[in-house]
Amino acid sequence: MQKLTWTAALAVALLLLAQPRPADADANFGVTPDKKLAKALADLADTCFECGDMAKGKGLYTYARSYFSHGLEFDTDHKKIRKVMGFERKKGAWVLEEDMIPLTDKINESKRDELVEKLRVETAPLREKAAEKIWKFVEDTELPAPQRMLALYYTLQLFPEHRGAQKAARCMPANWWYRHQLDDEADTNREVWIQRADAGQAFEEKSPYEEQSGLPMSKRRTKHLITHMDMGDKGPEWAKNLAQFGEACRTRISELLGIDLPKEPTSDDQRLHYTVLIERDRFARFVEKCSGIPDASDRKTRAETSGGTPVYKPYGACWFYPNYTNDFGVRDGMAHDLGYKEMVRHFGSENYYWLIRGFGYVLSTQMNGSTSSRFFAVKSTGVIDTGGAESLPGLGNCAAGWRLHVAMTVAGDKPLTLSDLVKMRPQDYGQDETAAAFCFTDYLLHAHKEKLGEFMKNAYEEFVARYKEKKPAESASELLQRMLTVLGTNEPDFMTAFKTWAIANYIDLPSGEDK
Repeated sequence: MQKLTWTAALAVALLLLAQPRPADADANFGVTPDKKLAKALADLADTCFECGDMAKGKGLYTYARSYFSHGLEFDTDHKKIRKVMGFERKKGAWVLEEDMIPLTDKINESKRDELVEKLRVETAPLREKAAEKIWKFVEDTELPAPQRMLALYYTLQLFPEHRGAQKAARCMPANWWYRHQLDDEADTNREVWIQRADAGQAFEEKSPYEEQSGLPMSKRRTKHLITHMDMGDKGPEWAKNLAQFGEACRTRISELLGIDLPKEPTSDDQRLHYTVLIERDRFARFVEKCSGIPDASDRKTRAETSGGTPVYKPYGACWFYPNYTNDFGVRDGMAHDLGYKEMVRHFGSENYYWLIRGFGYVLSTQMNGSTSSRFFAVKSTGVIDTGGAESLPGLGNCAAGWRLHVAMTVAGDKPLTLSDLVKMRPQDYGQDETAAAFCFTDYLLHAHKEKLGEFMKNAYEEFVARYKEKKPAESASELLQRMLTVLGTNEPDFMTAFKTWAIANYIDLPSGEDK
């Protein structure tokens, strides 16, 4: 079952320290709740206050602030929350006189997991009771679908364990994530895909990495990959398993896109190299000696703080992964990286960033049952700075959570469009953009698989032709127009069709007949 610690545990150091803004800004995905639902949502502020008070009592001030912030989104004038936070009413506006809740937790860090789990358990009855009241609106077949979907979203945000709401969002718990029904085929076939792949052969001769770093590693060579494992006795097993997994990912890429993969390399320097190191100092040594990153300060930063980095000589990636118990996280990274690299190869650049990343997320979901995103982050909920915690994660930042979020944006007529994503810089992508990129790619692979493959071949042929003529690769806008032309549509019609498909495939509201 999902714990409140997940968002923090998966976070990278991206903190959105929001300034206070109107509580209703961008609220409810553009869906205006009817009078009864609006009253029920406003009442959730009381629940958030009680839960936040529990968190405050345990010294978990970041969670308290997050609960209080959510409470103010439900009821911007909630007097108890305003008072405990240190706000005073002046000339009809709330003014923060003195912030009464610390921005950091005041706890024994060795007790953090225990305290957060206690908070989750102790607040569960309150959250479940409040969620049941909102769930009644989901069950009301007389309400318009957007109203019911909004109620569904908040039911799951309050109490993601609610089985009726999970069913309506077409998902259920699975390992560390919430699994969506659209991924059932992959969940069924994943082990078959992996077992039928080539596991390659171990080899003893020193690799360039070993010669440059002086670190002895377990190594495995397949047709297209070489794995290096600095894992001690676990090395040979990990090298074999990850090599086979990588080859399975490559085969799946070909199946999904309907494209031919590159011919088998004739030498090791033409193969992709994936490396795992379990100790930080050895990872730092590897980055310094083997990464091929030209900037010394960049190498130093990556070596000391990152969990992984691209490697350029030979080409690939390496990860700092201090975990002997399972290779789950590395598999996620490998699948995403392989999908990303294959897309870049076809486009000749990262210009079509949303589809490149979106496909990486889809592949990691299919091959590993989860997504891997550098955009996982703890954030402010927008009304006040939460201090870096999310008390109401809902389904979280997994494939099922992204699908629910995007379904809400299209239901409320506030979706990100293809043009929005195309115009954005990669560094400006956040969770909203990531979720949209994933879901657009999800839609293309389910509804337009053959056409997507045709577009990929079309784009690759154009890239090769331009390369031979020494012309720049197509821009993101040009690629978007090329894709729409191959699909036989335009952007407004694409968005209309996507909205219909997303709501139909991501949401299954109760019919009233199953009571």
